[in-house]
Amino acid sequence: MERKGLFPIGDVAKLFHLSVGSLRHYEKARLLPPEYIDRATGYRYYSTRQFECLNTIRYLRALDMPLVQIAGFLQNRDVNKMRELLRQQKELQIMEKKIDNRLEQLETPCPQSLTPCG
Repeated sequence: MERKGLFPIGDVAKLFHLSVGSLRHYEKARLLPPEYIDRATGYRYYSTRQFECLNTIRYLRALDMPLVQIAGFLQNRDVNKMRELLRQQKELQIMEKKIDNRLEQLETPCPQSLTPCG
């Protein structure tokens, strides 16, 4: 197979500010298999057609969305389902902030004159 228009895994990793390990992880999770794998060398190559998918994965990972949910979206491309997943993710992040704030309050030493604290 001619590799014209294909990018080696290392180049894709650099273009998208990812590690090669992340791309291999996405491959194992069946999110983003390489367009072509050279049987002789094992080198992996990606096409520009896959860049949009990779951008979607990166965006959703930045929102801490689990790979399983990302895979479900990529298989179906159901916008309503994605909207619901994003709402759920937002709720989780709000809850996480509240927990972090409470932990910070509990870890802050109390002035001796004010008791009880927390």
